Amino acid sequence: MKFTALIFAVLPVVTSAWAPFSIAQGLPIRRSVAKFTDDKIPEDAVTKAAEAALMAPNHFLSEPTRMYDLGAEAVEKLKGLNEAKAKMFSGVPGWMVFSVKTEHLDDNNGISTKLALEDHATVACAAQNFMQSLTEDGVGSKWMTGALGIDPTEIMKVAGAPEDE
Repeated sequence: MKFTALIFAVLPVVTSAWAPFSIAQGLPIRRSVAKFTDDKIPEDAVTKAAEAALMAPNHFLSEPTRMYDLGAEAVEKLKGLNEAKAKMFSGVPGWMVFSVKTEHLDDNNGISTKLALEDHATVACAAQNFMQSLTEDGVGSKWMTGALGIDPTEIMKVAGAPEDE
């Protein structure tokens, strides 16, 4: 099994121009937000977003989506893994790690087989559902991966993912 870490920073809305709409209303306007505030993120918004994420299409019913809500202690560990970005990490009010767990890896333990790609697509859809749900609750978000500058294996350790995942 292999994980690919996707990092999410849950961000409060920073502009009055932000007007959330539902996909069902035909006006999806979710965009990445890069300016952070210290506003508290409502816990129910994160819970609803996680529930929306789990509603992502899953062609082979393998349920590959894994989510880890990082607290302050985990973020401190991330800062220690990339001190050059510690200030940026400190400015992010909330973190959610998304990863894919698949049993359908290729011979090189990569995600290139049809079933593994389906699992990867499920997690991408879950991430979009998560972010769209936050938008509908007036909370901005940003998808971050390579910009963290940290090996995904180390991120998963910080997140507390089981070693067998």
